[in-house]
Amino acid sequence: MKIVLVVGKKKTGKTTLMEKLIADLTLKGYRIGSMKYTTQDHEFDTPGKDSHRHAQAGAESTLILSPTQIALFSRTMRAKNLDQLLDFIFADCDLVIGEGFKNSPFPKIEVFDTRKHSGLLCLPEDNLIAVFGDIDPLGKVPYFSPDQIDSLVEFVENQFLKEGSKESRFQGFQ
Repeated sequence: MKIVLVVGKKKTGKTTLMEKLIADLTLKGYRIGSMKYTTQDHEFDTPGKDSHRHAQAGAESTLILSPTQIALFSRTMRAKNLDQLLDFIFADCDLVIGEGFKNSPFPKIEVFDTRKHSGLLCLPEDNLIAVFGDIDPLGKVPYFSPDQIDSLVEFVENQFLKEGSKESRFQGFQ
């Protein structure tokens, strides 16, 4: 499984960049998976729905299947072998793009906004592979401005999707 992460401070455009990368790579014919890390617990399932009722009754994990979607809610899955779970979930994907996970060892594209940053969250030794933002704050990794989104998509494609590109395995993400 190949993985690239989009990191940055809050409200810098990470989700917007994710949407653009996913849409453009999908248009090129790639199967893209996505995942998001959040630092806050949220109630993802709606109270009163059957899956929520199952969880309230004590189910550790609830899998919901419909003709077009699948969702998994689990209280304990992080304690299990996450590598196997991700292999299962993203088995049909050419690339998984994650939002967040800034402390993981996987390749990262940092969204940088001088109005919100005083410096980068990640450096090349943190596996920072590119910066996307209003200025190039580092000068040591490829930099893409907002009007260079097509070049960033091409960069991701060349790094992760073309034959002979680098491959990332998900191990011990945070």
